[in-house]
Amino acid sequence: MKRKAAWCGLSFLLGDLLFCAFGESYFILAAGCAALCLLALLTFTEYRAYAAAVGVSVLCGLTVGKAYALLHIVPAERLDGQYITVEGEAADSKSLGSDRFLVTVDGEAEGRSVRVNFYTDRCPEPYEKVRISGKVSQMTDSARFNSRSYYYPRGIFLEGNADSTELTGEFGSPIMRGVTALRDYASKSIAAAMDPESAAFAQAILCGDKSELPLRTKTILYRSGIGHLFALSGTHLTIIAAVFSAALGLLIRSKRIKLVTLEGVILLFVAFGGLSPSLVRAGIMTSLVFCSSLAGRRTDVLSSLGICAVLMCGANPLICLSPSFVCSFGSCFALGAVAPKLTENLKGRRFAFVIRPVIETAVIIAVMMPILALWFSEVSLIAVLTQPVLVPLCTAALTLCPAALLLGGTTLPAELLLRFADLLIKAMLRLSEFFASLSFAAIGCRHIIPLLAGSAILAAALTAAVRSKKLRIFALSAAGTFILLWAYQSVANAAERSEVRVKLFSNGRSICAAAVRGGDCVVLDIGAKGSYCYGLQQYLSRSGVRHCRTAFIAQELGASAYKTELYPEFETLRTDTGYFSEPFPVGAAADINGLTVARTADGYDLIFAGRTLSLTKNTAALSGEGELSREALKNYPELIIR
Repeated sequence: MKRKAAWCGLSFLLGDLLFCAFGESYFILAAGCAALCLLALLTFTEYRAYAAAVGVSVLCGLTVGKAYALLHIVPAERLDGQYITVEGEAADSKSLGSDRFLVTVDGEAEGRSVRVNFYTDRCPEPYEKVRISGKVSQMTDSARFNSRSYYYPRGIFLEGNADSTELTGEFGSPIMRGVTALRDYASKSIAAAMDPESAAFAQAILCGDKSELPLRTKTILYRSGIGHLFALSGTHLTIIAAVFSAALGLLIRSKRIKLVTLEGVILLFVAFGGLSPSLVRAGIMTSLVFCSSLAGRRTDVLSSLGICAVLMCGANPLICLSPSFVCSFGSCFALGAVAPKLTENLKGRRFAFVIRPVIETAVIIAVMMPILALWFSEVSLIAVLTQPVLVPLCTAALTLCPAALLLGGTTLPAELLLRFADLLIKAMLRLSEFFASLSFAAIGCRHIIPLLAGSAILAAALTAAVRSKKLRIFALSAAGTFILLWAYQSVANAAERSEVRVKLFSNGRSICAAAVRGGDCVVLDIGAKGSYCYGLQQYLSRSGVRHCRTAFIAQELGASAYKTELYPEFETLRTDTGYFSEPFPVGAAADINGLTVARTADGYDLIFAGRTLSLTKNTAALSGEGELSREALKNYPELIIR
């Protein structure tokens, strides 16, 4: 049996995915898998070893998922609604503004190990021992944020408001605390030598800290097809390994000692990057390469992925619900197992250094498009053109940053390297903004049917190209598919000018309405102060909006967010006082893209095709349909005006 690790590991991952999707029917799933395995053993006599390996591995994946639920999730559910005291370490903390912090505590409560998110007014230092008390509840998804989906893969099942927070001043995890101190030093060195925009990007690609990266910049990078660069993964680990390998090569001659030292660097960087799933996956695969090199053997991508699946999903079965894990796993499969079969004939050809990354990117998009369409707000179509231009700039900057840190971070040579990296990042960001501004840069995932159809076409073309070893089949099919998807979105936007889609964001005390017509957007903000920018950006990207015309903001609070946070940037901001442009006081009216917006005493009226949507801070009423309840508003409804 060849590739045992691949067959067993990937089958284990399948069992884990089945549990995550249909875990409530565990016994039916287990019985069904066992029956299918038995049927395969009786039917395919020549492949009984494969059938047995796959069947047993799938059952193991299901069983591990069930055991994890019984040991971790069920005990957490029993604490729902209880007042508990958690003693442990502050594994993570972030500021929410106004002296409020979200602290993740990893410790013990009620005699069992737990990880809890507490909202508190005190911020502990990383890995400081704390004692926090409060009433906790299970994570739940909401229209504003999918808490359960986001935190469950991280092993966090409970959240609560802290009634008391005691910081002991003692610290645990000395290794992780040292890594955190090193990461803080790296961030400060980068911030001191670079402009804020470049420093935020450099901190994201080197330290895994995306907190300073503006939402607008993230959107531009995703749309231009290089958003994966600020999610630490194999690319970053390869560059770090190359930099340290060159440095160690000057000091160490023994290959074994050098590889062992490099392995220590890899483990340090995985911890340095915050143990993200994509980085852990890359760390495991890199370690397997080192071990194979010491043993005098070659590694296999599929076998390495199988081992990663067993190690990572065995430790935490819910990690397969993490976008970071799924995207990293899928991209690695496309790049390591599929793309080489298409590009193997490019060796020695002219311009192969340009054609290869284009084809590799197209393969990744072909493999990942169904996941991107179902999970994210838009799919970049321009990535195949941007990769050969933007990735080398980012690679050069990422190479200079660790080299500068090896020179001390704050010394003159280090500052010169960081300043040169600053120039490279600025050039990359400006080019990214240009590429993102093109109308064919991306397609919104609201067009799910054509995206899935395009994915099917790409999969068929990819299969045919691999089997026939003709790169041209896939290249032409990919180009044609991307052009058709762009054309579909353009035609769909034109066809939808006969209606207006209005997305409402509300918490019962304020409201923000995004009115989209034919790819153009108008926003009405009443007391929201720009607080719904994240959800609004997701909606704009998903809807394929290419022009943001005017944002009407009651008074002027939070108006700047519509200029600095969102992409595309709003052409005009209109407030009561006219601080950003001409005033728009009570009684004023404006016609924007065929929509009439009128300022009323307590909100706005949006008029289209003879119908009026009246908005105040806590009400929304559409003529002919009545007023929406507060509970309905909190679910962020979408109204269609025809």
